[in-house]
Amino acid sequence: MLLLAEHYPTTPFVDATPHLGDAAALHALASDLGYLYVERHVPTELVDPVRAFVREVAADYGWVRRDPNNPDHVVAVPGARLTGRGFDDPRFVELQRAVMALPEFVALVTDPRVMAVVDAAAGEPMALATTNHTWLKLPGSPEHTTLPHQDVYYIPQCPKMWTLWVPLVDTPMDVGPLGVVPRSHEGEMWPHVDPWTGIAVARDTPWSTQHVRPGATVVFDAATVHCAWSNVSPTLTRLSLDVRYEPANDPPILRAMA
Repeated sequence: MLLLAEHYPTTPFVDATPHLGDAAALHALASDLGYLYVERHVPTELVDPVRAFVREVAADYGWVRRDPNNPDHVVAVPGARLTGRGFDDPRFVELQRAVMALPEFVALVTDPRVMAVVDAAAGEPMALATTNHTWLKLPGSPEHTTLPHQDVYYIPQCPKMWTLWVPLVDTPMDVGPLGVVPRSHEGEMWPHVDPWTGIAVARDTPWSTQHVRPGATVVFDAATVHCAWSNVSPTLTRLSLDVRYEPANDPPILRAMA
């Protein structure tokens, strides 16, 4: 399914950078919006090694072109495709296992600067959980678009989960950045058509989204409606991280599923 931000009213993310270091202000903003966006949050030295590793693995599978210079964009091999629903392609599954075991990935997602924002958003100390993903969205594959949904619909046993989204590449609108519906975490769960279709969001629903660059972060509540727009670039691949956190002082739920 082709999902484009131009079909909805959109505004840029509210940048929480001015509030860094003020946990109370960050928590108030996250409680209001259902998300926090921080521009240039993760340093280059943490992002670049993860992107380089993903690029090499994806090149081994014939999805993207190698580039020893590791620029902040990744060019797809013409005609490259993931099989099935994308996330169940055996090569994609192996990519997840490899990245999750990568020390550089762990360093990024547990960096004190990252954890400070995640903790502040949630209003309590958080711990790295499981069900994490490295997303690879190839151009010309609208069937693999991440459609609008709420994470709590799929993981109802962990309503206090928060997710960190990090673009590993320069991600203009045609490459398919994240979109969130502000304040959609409030009230009842939105009706999902089914697990594959997600939410049929009305065309007058306002979204927050924008061109994002490597190292920006979006942290969002488990009940926040979000999507990733279709990658309609002719050549570029979107690489990004979805990382889950759950309350450190509660009995483990996602961590116990590992």
